[in-house]
Amino acid sequence: MLCLALAAAPGRSLGALFDLVRGKRVRAWNLLCLLASRNPDHYARWIAVAEPVIAQTLLGEMPRETATAIPVMCVISGCGEDSEVSHRASARTAASARAAFGPGIRIAMIDAAHAGRAPSPGDELAALLDGLENDCWLVPLRAGDLLSSRCGQALAMAVNRQRGDTDCCIVYWDSDELADTGSDTTSRSAPWIKGEWDPLLYLSRDSLTRSCALRADAAKRVLSQALPRRDAHLSGCELLAALIMVAVGVPGVSPPAHIPLILTHRGPSQQRSVPFWTRLVARHWAEPVELTQDDIVPSFHRVSPPQPLSWPSVSIIIPTRDKVELIAACLGGLERLRYPGDVEILVVDNGTTQPEALRLLEARQRSGAIHVIRDDGCFNFARLNNRAAALVRGEVLCLLNNDVEPLDGDWLAAMVRHAVRPDTGAVGALLLYPDGSVQHAGVSIGTGGAAGHLARHAMPDDPVHFAWHGITRSVSAVTAACLVVRSDAYDDVAGLDEQAFAVAFNDVDFCLKLQQRGLRNVFVAQSRLVHHESVSRGKDHASANIARFSGELARFRQKWGSADCIDPHYSPLFSRSAESCILAF
Repeated sequence: MLCLALAAAPGRSLGALFDLVRGKRVRAWNLLCLLASRNPDHYARWIAVAEPVIAQTLLGEMPRETATAIPVMCVISGCGEDSEVSHRASARTAASARAAFGPGIRIAMIDAAHAGRAPSPGDELAALLDGLENDCWLVPLRAGDLLSSRCGQALAMAVNRQRGDTDCCIVYWDSDELADTGSDTTSRSAPWIKGEWDPLLYLSRDSLTRSCALRADAAKRVLSQALPRRDAHLSGCELLAALIMVAVGVPGVSPPAHIPLILTHRGPSQQRSVPFWTRLVARHWAEPVELTQDDIVPSFHRVSPPQPLSWPSVSIIIPTRDKVELIAACLGGLERLRYPGDVEILVVDNGTTQPEALRLLEARQRSGAIHVIRDDGCFNFARLNNRAAALVRGEVLCLLNNDVEPLDGDWLAAMVRHAVRPDTGAVGALLLYPDGSVQHAGVSIGTGGAAGHLARHAMPDDPVHFAWHGITRSVSAVTAACLVVRSDAYDDVAGLDEQAFAVAFNDVDFCLKLQQRGLRNVFVAQSRLVHHESVSRGKDHASANIARFSGELARFRQKWGSADCIDPHYSPLFSRSAESCILAF
């Protein structure tokens, strides 16, 4: 790791090593890992050194013969666009499927030479399905894609594990891309590392069609009941994507199961998100959503729930003490707020003595812009928020740090859209450092043995792993520096734990309590604010705070077992020792 970092950025790496010597271990290690991941040789080295070990650990001593223990048909689409090129691409794809599943695998090619003539891809697919046993698994690929030789073993393992769950009809895995013609699989790039099933992330971009297996009985049911078999404008690839999308949304069907291995290498001509995705979502997804092209991460779409029929009232709670420049910037940003419902702002003054800050709060309260309550006790972030939450009248709460500065007026409405959904708990925002890099894009449990802000210091549009960290998605937890939640959900879990987690981990503990109640926590990437992190209260590793932080850390680990936790939204292929999303060696 150190060699890769030094080769990528010698000056910054030496600076990180100096921080390491000075005892700033987390900060230094995060930076070294981030720099190492930017080395052009990083992924090739991971493929050579780490991937075989990870695969061996997951698959164990499973013999290759188990790949033939389940019936499989590989369905290859896009076989007729350019006869000679597509023929070679299809042949490579078919050969990789035989290498993965054995010579007995069935291979079918659809939309081979239609040009608008019958039979349509839907007719072809229906005819194929009619002849398959119900427990056969379809593996949809596009001509030019290659399967890993481990795919058969991995799928057999996953299917055997799911046999007790007869409703699980989709298994999916990770993928990367081929940088050349696809004849040499060592020329792999752009890994797409996925977590456990997340509908929000799936709606942002099709993550299944060429990286999954679909059980035939589910495909038959969907094709006969929910999809137009002779829809003339659906190509084979589109039809398969729509088929999988409807199968995912069938009520009562278990979520897709994930294999944390890179098993599909996508062809070089198909590296971007499919252009028909918006239309497929609008036509075939069971729930209404708004899908727009993301302007920051263009390889994904931006997903938003519909606007609520009636926008709820929101109470914004801001604990503060002194630091007039921070609270002035925070309140100034709120003046630009564009929210369709009622908003009240409650500032909890935790013992301000600075004359300028006192004058500012008094003037804002006289004008009616804010309400101020005084709490002169010791700093206890959880208590300050709980006290204010008991006094507000809003149907939705927004916990906001005084060192957070809104960048526009639409951030709150974007978060409330998610928060009002009955299955949603806490909603967090994308928080940026003043230099524009990521401070918060969701919290992963288990990082560093406790919890960490994933992708810290990356840029929101950093192309590594397709910049998925900059996309709206489900997460285990979000930071209370900017957190939106329904008031009834807040009360239901008794708010923040002011006894065990006065300063640190109270927000993560709160989110995990919501998750225990069956609610999903959501990170909303289009809500962007600047966070001048911990400027007002100081760092946890400062000498005066070490004892307090150590106690809270120990209590968090004991309560949630974070030392051994594998976050379902954060791939086990990522390193647990750094907040940067880098592959583990």
